[in-house]
Amino acid sequence: MLFRSQAVMAFYELEGNQGTKRGELPAVYRWVEYRQRGVYVSRVMFDKPGPWGLEVVARATPEAAPVSARVTIDVKDHVTTPVIGDHARATRSLTVADVSDLATICSNAPPCSLHTLSIEQAVQSGRPSLLAFATPGFCTSLTCAPQLGVVLGLAPRYAGRAEFVHIEIYKEPRDRILADAVTEWQLMSEPWIFIVDRNGVIRDRYEGIATEDELIASLDAVL
Repeated sequence: MLFRSQAVMAFYELEGNQGTKRGELPAVYRWVEYRQRGVYVSRVMFDKPGPWGLEVVARATPEAAPVSARVTIDVKDHVTTPVIGDHARATRSLTVADVSDLATICSNAPPCSLHTLSIEQAVQSGRPSLLAFATPGFCTSLTCAPQLGVVLGLAPRYAGRAEFVHIEIYKEPRDRILADAVTEWQLMSEPWIFIVDRNGVIRDRYEGIATEDELIASLDAVL
């Protein structure tokens, strides 16, 4: 059996150069991209805004010595990106009907099929919707292509029951000019996925990689 490295994440409240440990959680392995690669996930609730430290300790094999990495994160007291419970912004994002070349609004290779509806049309359709903001061809996080692959694999499963829309991050990738929809949703990273119920209310959201199992659970909850 292939061993997947074990990882634990510890969280520290930072004040100046001092850190107070506030919790420790195991990191659960989640498969992404057709069982070839995956990510480790932990869920933590930060009880106050400000700087926090994250320390990850992992072992490549059961017998190996542990290795660690640390990073500082800034927890905001409020966010501008739409959150769970907000009404989805009825953005008139571009669709295949608006362009002569689908590649201008989809950097996937080949361009994907999730461009028949705008965000506005999807969230006002009376059906749940999955909105995927990702740029497979120009992704800085290197996770857009596998994330869109997961979404494309799920779309047929929900045909006729939920709407799936892919929105590109850039309208001018070389100059890093954001698409109007990304600016309106005030997204500062990529990829993002929003799960919207039949009333147009956001019921789940994912920044970065979301696995097939997570998206299925989110979608099934709003059907």
